[in-house]
Order: sequence, then structure tokens, then C-alpha cells
Amino acid sequence: MYFAVSVIILVSGHFFPTNNEYITSIPILLSLLLIIPIIMWCRNSDEKTKISKEINGRNESAVLSWIFVLFILALSVRIPSVLLFDMPYEKTPLIYLIILTILALEKTDVRAFGFKMKNIGKSLLSGFLFFIILSGLAFLILHLLIYVFTGQISVQFYDVSPFLLTMPFMTLCVGVSEEGLFRGYMQGHLEKIYTFKRAVLIQAIFFGFWHFVWDIHPFNLGHMILYVGYTFLIGLLFGYFYSKTRNLIPLVVAHGLFNSVPQGIVVNQSAFNALNAVSLPCQILTWILPYVVSAVSAILFIRYLAREI
Repeated sequence: MYFAVSVIILVSGHFFPTNNEYITSIPILLSLLLIIPIIMWCRNSDEKTKISKEINGRNESAVLSWIFVLFILALSVRIPSVLLFDMPYEKTPLIYLIILTILALEKTDVRAFGFKMKNIGKSLLSGFLFFIILSGLAFLILHLLIYVFTGQISVQFYDVSPFLLTMPFMTLCVGVSEEGLFRGYMQGHLEKIYTFKRAVLIQAIFFGFWHFVWDIHPFNLGHMILYVGYTFLIGLLFGYFYSKTRNLIPLVVAHGLFNSVPQGIVVNQSAFNALNAVSLPCQILTWILPYVVSAVSAILFIRYLAREI
């Protein structure tokens, strides 16, 4: 099923290429529509099949082997998707891979891996607040510092259209698939054999490496290292959040906002050019301080305010 859905979406990507940055192509719409059958099957299977309410305990080698196999299977579609179309068309197939593995092979309730719809309002609010603290705070400090050092406003305006067009895919496909694989499945199993800190660290390493594909062609080692390191740190924060809430819905929401909200920002390039002319310490402060403050604030939010949902 995983490879069948992958072929369907990749073939549609070949015949209906995305011609703009707003993700309005047929493959994206198809990706969203194909989520419906797996949701319906999941609900029916949950009602008819005797499944475990808890993640089944396995030995260390079995857990690591399954995680490695799923990761390689995911990459086997992700790499061609990025190289051929420069798009993450593997997301919906990845949802099939995760859900089928959990329900059909492991006979486990998906709610044990964080796919919980109870208290949905609280989950949505928690995800929105997490996004505001982690991403919104960094954005505010960054552009405030640019104004202080250059005297120029770095944002011209916000175009809501790209956000509205990308939000469904980034949330329902990207958010569900990546949070389901790395936080739900990987971290869920790893916490059965390791401490939560080690489990968070391992899934974050996989999550960081997952993003190396964007710099394969054209090959850019410097940007690859920076991007992998950045997403590794995001994986740590998301993993820590999941360890507290045991719920993927807030992370799916935050993930979707994290990827779609920046799409509508129209920046004033002259402000960034002016930033290059200021002293090196000021440039370093501008590019580092916002993310340090937001990361520390996110950690405090998770530690003292995040609760199991």
C-alpha cells in the first residue's frame, strides 16, 4: 500500500507539475484526498479488530531495527520525490506506512502513539501557543533587531494567500506524517527501552538527518549541515513537548503553522542588505539571539505549562 500510494502521487506529479510556490497542483490535492481512505480504514479497523491500548514492549534490537527499516522505506520515496519534483510528495504515503504498521502489523491503538482527538480544543490551543513562543517570538525579536541596527523595517506586508494555500498540506500531510513517524512511532517505542531524554535525542537525530535531502542537488554541504543541525534542534524541542503532552495534535498544528505562516511574509530586501553593512557582532547578535530566546522560552513553556492532553 505504501509503494502503491507513492506511485500514484509521484505519477500525478509527473503529469501535473507544480508551477508555482503556492502548492496548488493536482498531486497536492490528491495527497490530501488520499488521506480520507486511510482515516476511514483506521476507524473501522479500530472498531472491528482486537488491538492493544498500550505500545507493546520489545527488546532493544527489535525496536531499533523497525525504526531503521521504516526510516529507510520513507527515504526511498522521499529522495526521488525531492530530486524529481522538489516537493515532499512522500508525506501521504508515509502516513499510510505509519498507520498500517501500527494497526495492521503491531495491532496497537493509534492513540497510544499520540493520535488523540479527545480534548481537541485544548490540543489546538496548546499547539498554537507553542508555535507563537517558538517561532513567533523569534520572528519578532529578529525583525526588531534589524530595525534597531539598520533603521529599516524588514517586512513590507503579509500576503495571506500563500498561507491559506499551503496550510492544509503542511498540516494534514507534512505535520501528521513527520510527527507520526518521529515523535509518535520512534519516540513512543524508544521510551519503552530508554530514558525519555535518550529517546528524544535519538528521534531528533533521525529528524535532523531526514532533512539532508534538500541539499543533495544542487549539492551544498554548508547549507546541508546548517539545516540538519537546525532541524535536529527543532526535533529536540518537539520531542520534549511530546514527552510532556503524549499528544501529537498540538505538534501537528505547530508543525503546520511553522511551515506555512512564513510563506506569506514579504520581506524588505534592502533592510537585509543594510544589515550586512553593520558590524559583525551586531550581525551575529541579530541572527542568534532571537532563536536562543525563543528556544529557552519554549523549554520553559514545556517544562512548566505543558501537561498531558
